[in-house]
Amino acid sequence: MKHVIKTCCLILVIAMACTALFACGSNPNGPTLPPDSDVAVEGNVKFTCAVTKLSDQKAADAFISAFQEKYPKVSVTKDYNPGNIAARIASGEIGDVFAFSEVECYNYAITQKSLMSLNQYIEPLGIDTSSVYSGVLALGQVEGELYMVPKDYNHVVLMYNKTALKEAGLADPQDGWTWDEFKQYATKLTLTDPNDSSMYTQCGGKLNYTWDPVYVPFLEGWGGKWVDTENKTISLTTDEVRKGIDELLNLAKTGAICPEGGNTEAYANLVEENYVFRSMVYPNITSYGASYDALNLEWDFVSFPAFPTHKVGTGCSGFGVYKYTSNPNAAAALALFFFTAEGQRAYNGNEGGSVPLVKELSDEGFWRYTTPTNTGADWSGKNYDAFVSFPEADTVGRVNCKMPAKVAAVITGGWSGVISEFFNTGSYMDALTTLEKSANDTWTRLIKSSQE
Repeated sequence: MKHVIKTCCLILVIAMACTALFACGSNPNGPTLPPDSDVAVEGNVKFTCAVTKLSDQKAADAFISAFQEKYPKVSVTKDYNPGNIAARIASGEIGDVFAFSEVECYNYAITQKSLMSLNQYIEPLGIDTSSVYSGVLALGQVEGELYMVPKDYNHVVLMYNKTALKEAGLADPQDGWTWDEFKQYATKLTLTDPNDSSMYTQCGGKLNYTWDPVYVPFLEGWGGKWVDTENKTISLTTDEVRKGIDELLNLAKTGAICPEGGNTEAYANLVEENYVFRSMVYPNITSYGASYDALNLEWDFVSFPAFPTHKVGTGCSGFGVYKYTSNPNAAAALALFFFTAEGQRAYNGNEGGSVPLVKELSDEGFWRYTTPTNTGADWSGKNYDAFVSFPEADTVGRVNCKMPAKVAAVITGGWSGVISEFFNTGSYMDALTTLEKSANDTWTRLIKSSQE
């Protein structure tokens, strides 16, 4: 009799395991929510994010408190010391909702198959995605599915030395200024040492163009279509893409912006503030601003200059739902709460927050530095509008968001070779052609490997 019972139990366990495996395999995007479902948001969920300073904790705590006020039947377990996220995902010990940067979204969603699609929860939970900046929404979408809910909005702007403009007799640039206007400013503001013309005492700008949120818009800014995510191909050698690269590198060659990737010995005597215009994102404000204040320099922000096809690199970090969560309803509600005004106000209205991604909050003051900083300077009059200007021009700035990590690595790694070849030989076509072929070959191999 005992033998029969053990045998029956074993069969039951195997059957349950097979059912679970079949269920997971039948829906690669995670649990399926039946149409017109009444979503019960209750139970416990674990919220995993790294807290490295007190301000991070305050922002996360405020967000969780606001969520529980809206959904009182949910208890949230705070997991603020996550350790190795990738290892915890692999072991299945990750939280139901966990934080990661946009560069991991494609990897976790498609390559690792660890994230649950949130599309099916948007309507039942009453989430209005039209209120979210389209560029930042796109950062969390892969192949038409929403896998990451961004928590803030970061697109690239320029911070500039107002004192240098005043000394040159130049008016402050206005949001919406063009690339041609920027080139004129940068050229006029670039100065050499009167006693040694080979050395610069001031440079028009430092754009950090070795970083993909800066160089990707150049690839698209003159009508270029450098990546086809549907057909999974890379096209870097078209005339339109090359026009953007030419505009960038030819300006760097004149010295009006720092020739990153080239010979920078002539700029050795400059400190960062001597580069009049510097690309940056919102989290840089406190450190950059303090450095200008320490030198008694006036400073402000302005939108990144507009190309003929207006493109601005955009990035973020955010949260996804673990595909194998035991409480998908509450987990989805917690992640998607970042797409609500109350969630954004709670998280980004605290120290440690950033620019809210809900359009209706763009004019509010809670995310702007309106009180004197710890340097004693008053930053309330700065042009914070630059951080929410021209959101329709946003483009996904991180290469990893659009393709497998191995393909992205070919492009981000090969970009430096394109730059080096230009400064060494005056042309970049050989390196660019090689880069394009290598990226396409890598993507093709990955596709074939997945089909075997």
